Amino acid sequence: MNIIVSEYSGEFFKATIQVQSSRPIYGSSYSSPIYNFNDKDFTFKYLEFQNLIYNPTQYTSNLISVLAFHVYMVLGLDADSFEQNGGQEYYKQAQTILNYSQQENFKGWKLEDGLQSRFILIDNMLSTTFREYRTVIYDYHRLGLDEMSNDLKKGKDKIASSLRKV
Repeated sequence: MNIIVSEYSGEFFKATIQVQSSRPIYGSSYSSPIYNFNDKDFTFKYLEFQNLIYNPTQYTSNLISVLAFHVYMVLGLDADSFEQNGGQEYYKQAQTILNYSQQENFKGWKLEDGLQSRFILIDNMLSTTFREYRTVIYDYHRLGLDEMSNDLKKGKDKIASSLRKV
């Protein structure tokens, strides 16, 4: 996770946040990227030495909400790559964060904030339209890459068949 501050004035910051995550491949020293999101609509208020306390049931600050949202997205995609639809509960928690963060006037939490927003991301991950995408994540990683340490041909075949679904 990289936060690049482009502007600041006192306790107000305008930045971008790049969040990346990968998961290990079973039986190898390799890892596979599963999440790479460049969040360009990241503004927040922060005072030096201020405690960052996450509360899963209510809005605390945009800084905490954005960080927690991306943590749950990473956990969701990671879980999806190990178990069919394993990330559902993590995505629902990310959606809860989205819902209570919409009350504030920070960009990225609403539909009208553009196609590359936190709203669109979680809406897509929970929609039935993207169910096949989540299946491909599981098939590609767990049944493909992870299987290659046991049966190379079977793993490669599963990778190829999962990529054809995309």
